[in-house]
Amino acid sequence: MQTEKLTKSAIIVNAIGASVAMAFSAAALVDPTLVITGGADSPGVDLYAQAYAARAIPLGAALLFSLASRRKRGLLPLLTVSGAVQLGDVAIGATQGIPGMLVGGTVLALIHLATAGQLAISRSRDAAATA
Repeated sequence: MQTEKLTKSAIIVNAIGASVAMAFSAAALVDPTLVITGGADSPGVDLYAQAYAARAIPLGAALLFSLASRRKRGLLPLLTVSGAVQLGDVAIGATQGIPGMLVGGTVLALIHLATAGQLAISRSRDAAATA
């Protein structure tokens, strides 16, 4: 079994990104108006905060665990899914006029997907070298 190679800086940047996403989702549970504009009385605001946390916290925790583990076998799909989720946040931020979600989602999507690309290339090169 092969251990994926990933630079310390890539691990740190992705860990910070996952932590930021988790922190914003936890903050939205406490006060949804911190993350989304609109009145706190709006019924959709609480639902949005709960749905956001329901996916951001477990996904972020899984990504942090995988980044911290010695074997990074599950890291490529986790980074890919995390990047795709952030692209979804970008689309929501753009259509709903939420600048923080648009900018934050773009930055995190780039980080996660670039790292996934780096791992995929490394895997491909390793496979070619052993063939």
